[in-house]
Amino acid sequence: MALKFNPFWLAAWLVFGAMSGRSAVPPTEALTLDRAIEMAVNNNPEVSAVQWQSVAAAADVDAVRAQRLPKVSLVGGYSYATEDQRLYPATYNSEPGVFGSGVVDGAVVLKIPLYTGGKISSEIAASELMKRAAAGDLSRSREIVAFNVTSLFYSMLAQKEVIASVESAMTAMEEQRRTIQELVSLQKAARVDALRAEVRLAELQEKRTKEYNTLTIQQWTLAALLGLEDGQDVQLSGSLELSDPPQCPDANLCMKTALRNRNDYDAAQQRRAATGESVKSARSGFLPTLSLESSYGLRWMSDVQDASGGSDDFEDVGQIGLVAEWPLFSGGGTRAKVRRQTAVQQAALERERQLRLQIRTEVETALADISSATERIDTTKTAVDAARESFRIIQEKYELGKGAMVDVLTAQASLIFAETSYARARADLAISDARRKLAVGGIL
Repeated sequence: MALKFNPFWLAAWLVFGAMSGRSAVPPTEALTLDRAIEMAVNNNPEVSAVQWQSVAAAADVDAVRAQRLPKVSLVGGYSYATEDQRLYPATYNSEPGVFGSGVVDGAVVLKIPLYTGGKISSEIAASELMKRAAAGDLSRSREIVAFNVTSLFYSMLAQKEVIASVESAMTAMEEQRRTIQELVSLQKAARVDALRAEVRLAELQEKRTKEYNTLTIQQWTLAALLGLEDGQDVQLSGSLELSDPPQCPDANLCMKTALRNRNDYDAAQQRRAATGESVKSARSGFLPTLSLESSYGLRWMSDVQDASGGSDDFEDVGQIGLVAEWPLFSGGGTRAKVRRQTAVQQAALERERQLRLQIRTEVETALADISSATERIDTTKTAVDAARESFRIIQEKYELGKGAMVDVLTAQASLIFAETSYARARADLAISDARRKLAVGGIL
């Protein structure tokens, strides 16, 4: 699916995200595109959330690695028997002892895994791969935010040119209205022309209000992208003219570059590899395990019923040994785990393939958009020049009494449309080039 910027739904979740995140310091001067991207990457709530997920993945690696290390724990307990028990086993024949029904135990226990059938090694490998995948997710999240800022930045610049075009038309129509009123007073123009001028001014005022409202929404959206809690009046410093002409290389070359550079594709590969390690970990459940276990502590008889002369009611007890375990029957649980992890692995393979197809679509779409926007710029620039000249000529003809007011209004509407199309075509070219960079993994 091709990436598409929609300012309205984006505004909703970004404003909500910004309200729940940390606040950035509002800019005191007009923002350049580079500065806006820097602020967004550092302060955007969604980027911060993904960054914390990366920290969590790193913690998972440490947690899994800890399984290889010795574990020391303090174990205590109390047991009560219906028949009196000896405090500790005899160490030789006829050894005196202490008997009672209640025994309190406390010991320090040491366990060291010696062999787990590869389970720990596979889990460590899987967690490290997932950590790298999380790092890829973080990088891609930053790239997407950078694209959204770029798209919104150029959309706002175009919107300001649209507003300037409408205001210029209002100024021209104000002058035209005064001219018409003079002609009407001299009985050289019909009063209906003055009414038409009033209607057109009202239409232009309505259009200006609508365009300003769109700009306000864009300002709020950009403020949320930048992680700003307060203020919508984000001023921009930039131009719709690109310093470097957009590149439109071969699609296959772009595809190879994307598969090599895109962090989300690398993350998908890491996840797929991690599922392979999870399959190995599940299969280790069929193999034996071996561990070293030892303990040392005290045992105390809480209610002595019988004690030989000189016997104490407490004794220190220590032991060390090897413990081997080989599962013979688990009710099919181990096989079910293997089947599950194998299915997860196949799902990861399909998601990787799906992402590869999506990347192809994004690359082709971006290149097509660049080509289309380039042609539109050439066409609309010519249309603007023609519309301006046409409006000037028709306006002069009307003032000389050789034209109709309807022609003036039509020519002016055509000029506004041409100027609006020209501004948005240039913005679309800049956005399409940013989309290409995002598609191949080079926007940052």
